[in-house]
Amino acid sequence: MKKITVFLLMCMLFTIGSAAGKKKITDKEYNGEYVRSTNTFTYKKDNLIFKDKILTYQLQDNSELLNGIYEFIGQNYGVTDDDIIGLNVVGKVSGGTLVVTKITNYRVPEYKMNNQEAENSETSTDTEIPSDKPNIE
Repeated sequence: MKKITVFLLMCMLFTIGSAAGKKKITDKEYNGEYVRSTNTFTYKKDNLIFKDKILTYQLQDNSELLNGIYEFIGQNYGVTDDDIIGLNVVGKVSGGTLVVTKITNYRVPEYKMNNQEAENSETSTDTEIPSDKPNIE
């Protein structure tokens, strides 16, 4: 009788412990594109068997890094709120909102990077070094 009660007690503790561990919601990493003017984050969900899905969510930034990122790339590369930037974020989806806890990486649009390089090359090639000596050939 004593063995049966100990066995039942152990089984009860095991089921309670395993049930408590299943309630934990973990964050997932999402790689996609973000447009600040519409506050939409779009990413492609890879499915192995079925056709890939493109999902769109509203973004809620709990990391508070997104404003700083936009300020930096706006000053250095001329990115506006209507431009599409690439974001790698960690967070969870609740309803139609992606709640971001961490931004791991961002990507400036290629055409903005090329414009910045073109401006730098134009300014460096247009400058002439004045010479005090006449050019005699």
